[in-house]
Amino acid sequence: SIISQRKVIMDGNVSIETLHFDESVAALDQLVNDFGGFIEVRNVRGKSKYAYSMRTANYVIRIPAESFDLVMKNMGTIGNVLESTSKGTDITDTYYDTQTRIKTLKVQEETLLDILSKAVKLEDVITLEKRISEVRYEIESLENTIKNYDRLVAFSRITVFIQEVDDDTKTEPAPETLGERISDSFKDSLRRFKNGLEDFLVWLAGSWISIIFVALVILILVMTYKAKKLKARKAAEKAAEMTADKKE
Repeated sequence: SIISQRKVIMDGNVSIETLHFDESVAALDQLVNDFGGFIEVRNVRGKSKYAYSMRTANYVIRIPAESFDLVMKNMGTIGNVLESTSKGTDITDTYYDTQTRIKTLKVQEETLLDILSKAVKLEDVITLEKRISEVRYEIESLENTIKNYDRLVAFSRITVFIQEVDDDTKTEPAPETLGERISDSFKDSLRRFKNGLEDFLVWLAGSWISIIFVALVILILVMTYKAKKLKARKAAEKAAEMTADKKE
């Protein structure tokens, strides 16, 4: 059918959050394996030593095109899906135009080879061989392009981002009553305060040397200022005493 002859490259993008990071990563690995796909990119980042952060994982997976829709629907088994998008790029015209170009070049190559077999002059032979080499190079380049198209069409790409969280993002309908709104707002403020306090304590633990150094510098400057002020006052008092002695 005409539809089956279309060449479409499918791309998916999924964002997931999870309370059970290790289980979700393992489940994604198993999902890819179950559908006969493979992992193109896998990047897992752990907790930072100096900052409060949860683990994340970035995947680029390849899935047989016929299983693309089913795999996208099964992403909910990995964790809580926050966002899921898919896009199809139709390359049918480009694909068949490239095939036509290859056929044309092969006919041209055969013609050039036929002319070469009848050529007598050395300069004609050199010119023909150069042109045949150029045609063959272009044919090989276009054939590689077709192979790449076939690979992209046969195996759809899905980019998956997994974020570890302390608590699932709320997906219930927005609160309708004033009491619910106040309650949720209070809980959010407590959560933000808790996270802010943790961030401050972590920063404090990593910056205590700098804080002590700055405090010492300020203390030295204050003591120096007071010493100069005391010295100036004593000098002024001494001068006043000398002036009074002279008057007597």
